[in-house]
Amino acid sequence: MAATETLTSLAMLKVNIDQGKDYLDYQRPFILQVLVTHKPDPVTDQVVHDHLRTQFGLEIPVRAVQVVLKRLSRTYPLKREEGVYHIAGVLPDPGITAEKSKANRHIQAVVSGLLEFAKGGGQCIAAEDEAITAICGFLSEFNIPCLRAYLRGTTIPTVEVKQQAHIVLVSNYVLHLQRSDPERFESFMILVQGHMLANALLCPDLQNAPKTYKGVTFYLDTPLLVQRLGLEGEPKMRATEELIRLLGNLGAAVATFSHSREELDRVLRGAADHIESSTGRGAIVLEARRSGRTKSDLLLLAGQLDQLLTEAGIDVKTTPRYIEGFQIDETVFGKVLEDEVTYFNPRARDYDINSVRSVYVLRGNAAPVSVEKGKAVLVSSNAAFARAAYDYGKLHEASREVSSVITDFSLANMAWLKAPMGAPSIPTMELLAYSYAALQPSKVLLDKYLSEIDKLQKQGKLSARDHQLLRSSTIAQEELMRLTLGDEAALTEETVSETLRRVTTAIKEEETEKITQEQDRHRATQKQLVEMSVQRKSLQRRTYWRCRRNAQICAWSMSAVVFALLILGIAAGLGLRAQVPSVGWGLILGSAFLAVASLANLLFGTTARQCHESIQSKCLTYFLRKEAKATGIDLGADG
Repeated sequence: MAATETLTSLAMLKVNIDQGKDYLDYQRPFILQVLVTHKPDPVTDQVVHDHLRTQFGLEIPVRAVQVVLKRLSRTYPLKREEGVYHIAGVLPDPGITAEKSKANRHIQAVVSGLLEFAKGGGQCIAAEDEAITAICGFLSEFNIPCLRAYLRGTTIPTVEVKQQAHIVLVSNYVLHLQRSDPERFESFMILVQGHMLANALLCPDLQNAPKTYKGVTFYLDTPLLVQRLGLEGEPKMRATEELIRLLGNLGAAVATFSHSREELDRVLRGAADHIESSTGRGAIVLEARRSGRTKSDLLLLAGQLDQLLTEAGIDVKTTPRYIEGFQIDETVFGKVLEDEVTYFNPRARDYDINSVRSVYVLRGNAAPVSVEKGKAVLVSSNAAFARAAYDYGKLHEASREVSSVITDFSLANMAWLKAPMGAPSIPTMELLAYSYAALQPSKVLLDKYLSEIDKLQKQGKLSARDHQLLRSSTIAQEELMRLTLGDEAALTEETVSETLRRVTTAIKEEETEKITQEQDRHRATQKQLVEMSVQRKSLQRRTYWRCRRNAQICAWSMSAVVFALLILGIAAGLGLRAQVPSVGWGLILGSAFLAVASLANLLFGTTARQCHESIQSKCLTYFLRKEAKATGIDLGADG
């Protein structure tokens, strides 16, 4: 089954992560296995691409396959003639079969758990095939859209029967695993991390990109500021917090425009005005009710915005003035936005346009070819907004290669790929944030739900107390999503009755002392597990960045020695003679080193930069292994 092979391959990608290799090396064992198993003649990138899809369930672009075949031909008996390759000897078996059985254990744990979970809740999945399809559909949501450098949005082949109900069900399952089944949750995390690693295979030029984001300022839009302040729940706050920390470690600046700060203030005060109203809705209002925040709490936050943003590592920069030569056609872009984004507040559309045109001003006449050269990039949690900016940007040189707007997950995935062990929490945080968001009812479903309970009250089928409970209780909305899985068509009078029954039962259970004590013990245990996990990942993160700094110092020290030898070699070549014996020996040594370096460059195309990066990579691997041995923590440094 293709979907099963896809999940297995993603698990194997995670298992094979290695600090000493670049992204495309993750693909080598898969392509080698294709050549060993099928022995195609001739070996073409298209043939290999097709076998990767059928044998491993991965949709790898042909161009990426080309790059790996070229690399393999330098090491193995793979000869190129007239534009195609031929196998000219015995190829080593990469041993994927053994890895496959290990990966399959994780897949079976996740799939069987989903079937149990769906059965227990009377949900829409009853067969293993359907469970696997649902998981693949869920993982395909973790894609990288709106970047020209990427040839596809995801390595997962198109899921033909992708359903929103499956997304909601798997999201609920993920949160259930995180709360009550840590072992299966880790198995699911292996799939998520494997998919994030697989995203690197979509861009064959990614390994040539700089290892940092120095010189780039990422501007967060208002919804991300809301998330960072914890106003839409802890999972989203943790994900945004971790992303900001990683960007800082990679040398980037994180900021927001002054007009976004102004919008944030308006949003907070607007939510405060509606939090006590029965008609109040929206993510901030719902989370405030769930967490017990009051109107005064939100107003207090609004008055402390500058301090809170500073503490969060977000600099507020003045929105650039209008410069005619760098401006966008706001009317045209506004029409593009209308096709992609539904705005419930017209002012939000104006703020978004202002943010995009500000990025164009900051980029000036530059036409960056990668995010690392983007200078200014707007980061948004709204994929439709990013897609609209990307479509508009195709018409402009300044954003043809790098869109003015990218999604927060795209950035998190790309940044994580630069230093997976330096931000071990990123995949977990992104998974929980997405799952949490997927369980929030859409505006269409919420409107239909509210209309239905209003109708039932007018018909006398709901008391005023029950009506108020169903309208304002956060438990009611959670049960609504469990019963409908986000499908508006599944909302009926019977659904409302069942929601009321579940809410009433939940409230009665919470009133009993036994249940309360059990919940307290469970929360304490979960908190202890979370704290232990956070401490371990924090130690892992600090260790990685310390090793990376030491590797950089080591590499620059060795590069300085190499540079000195080259200078001595050049001096000797110019006929310089020394009176002091030690200097004379230095000239001889430098001359010999220069000859060797020149020969290496001639035969292998070796450059000083490649040598420096190779030294740094090997030093990093050495320091990581040393730290792993000393601390007993797996730092992913075994190669």
